[in-house]
Amino acid sequence: MNERFRFSGLAAACWFGLLLPPGASSTPVGPITEIVVKENRIGPKHEACEKFAMTPARVRAFFNKAVLISGRQQHDNFLYGPCSARGTFKTRYDTWQWEIRSLGTGSIAATNGEVFLLGDPGQESLLSEN
Repeated sequence: MNERFRFSGLAAACWFGLLLPPGASSTPVGPITEIVVKENRIGPKHEACEKFAMTPARVRAFFNKAVLISGRQQHDNFLYGPCSARGTFKTRYDTWQWEIRSLGTGSIAATNGEVFLLGDPGQESLLSEN
């Protein structure tokens, strides 16, 4: 690797790290702030949904791992999580509503109504490999 390129990459990484506010990291919509959990433990009792509770730290952890997925990818590669939690967070450009499901999927909705599906690659179903 070219020595000049390596230094430039390192310098860019350092600058990028300085530009992010403390506690912020990469998410599908950029740095998020003001995470609010509005509803927890949504879902049927027989699925033990009363134990599914998100905290702002857990919400941030999900969004730090999540990637954008299509409806087809959600169907083919993830199991349906019967339990969910809902809330809001802010980015530089909007206030978003979020929903996170118990088996690694979620969605975010912008104030204009656009909805984006998300999945945690670490929670993909092993059934999708067959």
